[in-house]
Amino acid sequence: MWFLVLSLLPLFLSNTIGYQVTRRIIERQAQRYLIALATAEAGHVAAEIERHQQNLDAEVEGNTALAGMLVLLADSERRAADAADLDRLRVHLERKLEELPAFSELIALNADGVAVAATAAQRTGSDWSATDVFQAGRLGRYFTEDVESHGGLLTPVFRLATPVRASAGTAVGVVVATVGFDRIPMFFRMADHVVGDVHSYLLDDTGNLLQASHVHPLVEHGRPMRSPATDGVVDVVQRYANYEGVRVLAAAAPLAAGSRDWWYVAEAPERTILGQLRGLGLLAGVLEAGFALLLVAIVWLVARSIVTPLRRLVGAAERIRAGELGVAVRVDRADELGDLGRTFNQMSQELRTSTEQIQELHDQEMRRAAQLASVGELASGIAHEIKNPLIGVSSGLDLLGKRGAVDGQTTTLVEQMREQVQRIEVAIRDLLSYARPKEPRVIATDLNRLADRVVRLVAPQAERAGVRVETRLSTVVSKVPVDPELMTQTLVNLALNGIQAMEPGGILTLATSRNGDDVQLDISDTGSGIPQDKIEKIFRPFFTTKHRGTGLGLAISRGIVERHGGRLDVRSTPGEGTTFTLTFTPADAGEALP
Repeated sequence: MWFLVLSLLPLFLSNTIGYQVTRRIIERQAQRYLIALATAEAGHVAAEIERHQQNLDAEVEGNTALAGMLVLLADSERRAADAADLDRLRVHLERKLEELPAFSELIALNADGVAVAATAAQRTGSDWSATDVFQAGRLGRYFTEDVESHGGLLTPVFRLATPVRASAGTAVGVVVATVGFDRIPMFFRMADHVVGDVHSYLLDDTGNLLQASHVHPLVEHGRPMRSPATDGVVDVVQRYANYEGVRVLAAAAPLAAGSRDWWYVAEAPERTILGQLRGLGLLAGVLEAGFALLLVAIVWLVARSIVTPLRRLVGAAERIRAGELGVAVRVDRADELGDLGRTFNQMSQELRTSTEQIQELHDQEMRRAAQLASVGELASGIAHEIKNPLIGVSSGLDLLGKRGAVDGQTTTLVEQMREQVQRIEVAIRDLLSYARPKEPRVIATDLNRLADRVVRLVAPQAERAGVRVETRLSTVVSKVPVDPELMTQTLVNLALNGIQAMEPGGILTLATSRNGDDVQLDISDTGSGIPQDKIEKIFRPFFTTKHRGTGLGLAISRGIVERHGGRLDVRSTPGEGTTFTLTFTPADAGEALP
């Protein structure tokens, strides 16, 4: 049998190695092509920006008529009187706009930064004096990127500026050209699908999409779609899943756009690059499978010599499954089946030992649970005995604090005593909640409204701690059968734990979602996280990592959730944060929130 396996091994190895070598060759060719394409197209885009800037410069430089009209219209009273001059300037701009179809509008600013004329009437009279476009445009050509709303989404808009100078060389105004969303394809002249399935697009230095070479759903400009290819390493191809979820090979080339750095990214799907090779690999796999089936047929002819020992092993395994631990089989062979029998006997003995140890651990846990129950009853009794005298002490402190004759030192002492009494009251309340949990009053409850309520309740503590609270509430979650008051208590406790775990500047997030038939509510923080050696202990009663508290908060919270038929889970990454997830079964799987 081993001879047959070894005879097929060279075939398998040669096919595998040949496939991998061919794949690397194809990928290297694709990488060189993508790098060359990205570099060439980045140069093309930069050249287009320069060409449009030069066109604008050419229309303005030496245009004494434009400079003269801006000088005449510099004074506001003169502008009001010379309507004819304004019309001539506007007509002049409209004629120039027809000559420069890549621009959406032209605006003429006087020396004070006021728009004295524009191809868009609403721009006339607007003050641009404080903008970078005017300030930089007076000194020389300027190119910048901005955003505007288009179809409900933020989209990029570009502005070019060039100074208007009098015959003496003095700047008397600025001409601004705007490239709106509908003119961007004409401005950059990027071809749809440069070649084959290669997709390309422009990103600015923050990862915002400026222009794509292929038709796709609109991507909001304010949501960066970063590509690993723009990590700053030039002439290196990256492999990743792009913003559409497609596995691609990608290269990026930088280009300067005014004062900012842009990236031209070229992507090619792996399925396109390696499609034919994968077909050949599938054919080779089918042939190899045929040889493997032949090998199985040959092995089957020899199998009858091994059936009897295997049946003995199966019988022994069935006895172990029935609960008869420590079963051993007879071993009278020195081959592989003999080794298997000896290993089985060793495993059977180890299984018996492990089962006995597990039973012992179970007995210990049961004894510990009984001890905890006794401690809970004792703690409950002590709490009731302390509660009534503590009320008298608290009332006495309140009365003593209200007396006007008490000096400052005594007032401070009273406040400290009151604070310590409040700590005792909280500890007693936690003990009573754990030892004698309140029976929930279940109603169909909207988790989104519970989340909003918790945000309002913890907002003061979050503000004092410098923590921002965010919500991501799904509109497709169903109502769940819970007690709103008990669940609010649980959520507030988890939210306060998250706030206390973060430094100023942290983010607390409450998010609802649907997971199959279940509804989930996540409470996430960006704190330091929980060490792995402690994450299994945090739900144990009286376990705490804080300097204050009883260590019952999470145990009570889990108990409340489980009494509602839910589940409370935690996942944490040290240094990144912690997420507590509450999972419930909806009151009606078909009832969606309005």
